[in-house]
Formats: sequence, structure tokens, C-alpha cells
Amino acid sequence: MRYLIDGYNLMHALGLVRKAGGEAAWAASRLQLLDWLADRLPARPGDAFQIVFDAQRSVGSVAESRRRGVTILVAHGGTADDVIEDLTAAEIHPKQLTVVSNDHRLRDAAFRSGCGWITCGAFTDTVMKPPAATAPAEGDAKPGSADAAADAELLKVFSQPTPKPKR
Repeated sequence: MRYLIDGYNLMHALGLVRKAGGEAAWAASRLQLLDWLADRLPARPGDAFQIVFDAQRSVGSVAESRRRGVTILVAHGGTADDVIEDLTAAEIHPKQLTVVSNDHRLRDAAFRSGCGWITCGAFTDTVMKPPAATAPAEGDAKPGSADAAADAELLKVFSQPTPKPKR
């Protein structure tokens, strides 16, 4: 399956947005999200992640790059939503593409194009969940925890303090 991800939407859903600190904080948040996705690629053979970020204040067109197997599109002078809508409308194999966003506009665009759609929460809870591991030795996992390694990864991802928004 290929996943077309609304980047800032997923960042907000995961609580990775650090507004204080300007562009450097946003860049760090984007890298943290990209690494989080890339760390899960080996457990998802056959899956591909394409993530789209806004860059409305910049000039240019859509720029593409890659980081650790994740394709990154930056919508210079536009919105991620516009790029995602264009990509779903032009998709040749819509049954093989799932849009990841909480945005109802993108859900509707995915449905119109015959693509799948999943919320950010459902994506992180189901698609990004690590494959089932063997049962941990007694005492290794926290009480009520199914997977100590997954818990440690979540703690790492969510341990960054979220500063108050700068206005």
C-alpha cells in the first residue's frame, strides 16, 4: 500500500509541533516525524510513504526529496491539501493509495478519486503499530502494556516538551 500523508496534520495529531523557536523548531519537528515514519518502514515491507508539507510563504513549485526511504513533497507557494487533491485526482491505481489526514476536504477528494482514506489516529494505531512480537519475559513489560519496545519508542517520540504557541 502507498500512503499519501498530510504532513502537518499528522505532526499535530502526534503532538510533535513545536511552534516556539521559529523555523528551526518546525524543521526539527518535521525531521522527527520523518524519522518516526522511516523507522517503521522495515516492518512494513511493500508499503511506501509519501508526505506533503505546506510552504505557502515561499516561492516556487512542488519540490521532491527523500529521507530514509520516505518521499517528501514541499508545496512551495501552495498548500499540502492542494497537492494531495491533485495527486489523488491524477492517481492511475487509486485502490493502491490511501490518504492520511483528519481533513474532511482530503477525505472527500480521496473518495472522489477512488483512493482510500484514513485518519491520523487510525494510521498511527493500526498501520504504524509494530508487528506482534513474541511475549516479553515476565517483568520486562510495564503493567498493562502489550509491547515494551513500542512503549519505549512512543516515550522517545512524545518526550519532547511542547512549548506554548508564539503569536
